[in-house]
Amino acid sequence: MAQVFITLHYWNQFLVLATGAITTIWGFVLFFTKRTETLNPAWRVALIVTGCVAALQGLLGIIMVIMGLRPGTGTGLYWLHYVYGAIVVFILPVALTYSSSGKNVRRDVLIFSIATLILVAAAIRAMMTGPA
Repeated sequence: MAQVFITLHYWNQFLVLATGAITTIWGFVLFFTKRTETLNPAWRVALIVTGCVAALQGLLGIIMVIMGLRPGTGTGLYWLHYVYGAIVVFILPVALTYSSSGKNVRRDVLIFSIATLILVAAAIRAMMTGPA
């Protein structure tokens, strides 16, 4: 049973990276081309998908911790994997608290683009601390 969660957690990391990278690049393109009169509905959906995939990754990780599994070799600085995982899961909700709720769309696009960039960076670091 543990192998199923390990496999899902492994393959979902690529979804986190792909959705995060696409959303980051797309958001910066929207920001720098000044196409931010209104929040692009497709980009908003991409943000939601990125957040859901990141939450799924965190849930799979928590399930594996409950099962007694540890990232990497389970020695040394393995706990950094948990720190980076928490950043991946919580960066978009934190960015939501800094957004203007649509009052200043351009600023919101920049905030969420930077947040997804941090998400991708933290996901890459989590990958470095996770596998054995």
